[in-house]
Amino acid sequence: MKNFLNAFQKKMGPISELIGANKYLLSLRDGFMLAFPATMFGSIMVILQNLPTTFGFRGFLPKWFNTFLTDFFGPVGNATMSVSALFIVFGIGYQLAGHYGQQKIFAGAISLSSFLMLLPIGTDKKMGAFIAINDLGAQGMFVGIIVAIIATKIYCAISAAHITIKMPDSVPPMIAESFVAIIPGAAPLLLFNIIRYIFTFTQWGNAVDFVYEILQQPLMGLGGTLPAVLVAVFFTQLFWWFGVHGTLLVNSIIDPIMGALAIQNYNAYKAGAAHLPHIINTTFMGVFVNQGMQLGCAIVFAFFLAKSVRMKTTMRTVFAPAIFNVSEPMTYGLPIVLNPVLLVPWILAPLVSTTISYFAIAVGLVPRPIGATVVWTTPIFLAGWLGTGSIAGAILQIVDVVVMTLIWIPFLKSMDNEFLKEEQAAANQQEAGATDK
Repeated sequence: MKNFLNAFQKKMGPISELIGANKYLLSLRDGFMLAFPATMFGSIMVILQNLPTTFGFRGFLPKWFNTFLTDFFGPVGNATMSVSALFIVFGIGYQLAGHYGQQKIFAGAISLSSFLMLLPIGTDKKMGAFIAINDLGAQGMFVGIIVAIIATKIYCAISAAHITIKMPDSVPPMIAESFVAIIPGAAPLLLFNIIRYIFTFTQWGNAVDFVYEILQQPLMGLGGTLPAVLVAVFFTQLFWWFGVHGTLLVNSIIDPIMGALAIQNYNAYKAGAAHLPHIINTTFMGVFVNQGMQLGCAIVFAFFLAKSVRMKTTMRTVFAPAIFNVSEPMTYGLPIVLNPVLLVPWILAPLVSTTISYFAIAVGLVPRPIGATVVWTTPIFLAGWLGTGSIAGAILQIVDVVVMTLIWIPFLKSMDNEFLKEEQAAANQQEAGATDK
């Protein structure tokens, strides 16, 4: 077993390092985080707007108050969740330019402008020209990611080659830097304007609809399936077991898909749709995959099953952080990392909770996740309630925690017994030493 683990670690180590050092995946991950504050605020607002419906007392409120909730909180989503592609495109360009050592703020702006260049423009007699809000969110997500990477690559390559307009030293730095960015910025803008024009002669009419139909929809269809999610969960846990931040690695790959699925659910929920389109999205991954796993183990072993001092002390240390889903004290405290005894429950428990949650939602026992951003530190029960807009989601989280804890018990009990033997042996040795004296 030890030889197998050593060989496996040698093979997986370079792969995880390669993924962890990939500037495109890192930029993608960090670019998504740029949208987090705004999308978090938008999620909170839509939750507040729907609190009467969630708790079942909307019918008891006066009509004017329900109208106020809709008018006051409703538009917030249009400026946050519904236009998240704008934040992400700018963020990817900004972060990727940093990896190339070029001006980040100009790269972000050029990426955003290049993305807007490809968006179809509608016209209305009263409104004039407009861009459909769906293209700024879920539908434009993938084309935005592609554009941000290409535009930034071009911008950085030209800038690094010093094909720029240089101003005299007497010119203020910000003005000089703006002139330096003109030629590197003009190249990607010209390219995407040409691409925009070419697409006007195709059956799609624009690049956004083309990418959405040919690439994004198939990927979302694949990524939104249970097998795909189980694969993602498996590798997340496996990387963590090797001491690598599996969440960051895997999420940098799947976030575009999960984010787009979440926005579609969010828009449908905000519009009052009776049936949300997707079971799996960012909300599902954050709420039902392995939330509460450490908490369940900590409660059972800190206060009931642990016999060894080491296990009891460790789990009591884990308990408080686990309430807020902080897993590092248990991951490195037991430890879980590179511990062959705990590899099976570490991977199996989240896979089982994911499967249970999926089918509970699929058969209609629990509403589909609403696509809102639920902060990962939100305690269980509350997270499930907020993520689905229903107490059924909270109950499902409790069920998941119970099942995952049951999976963990025999493995942790085995470790506890070993700890107890070690402590008894140490105590006997100490007693024998005292007797000799």
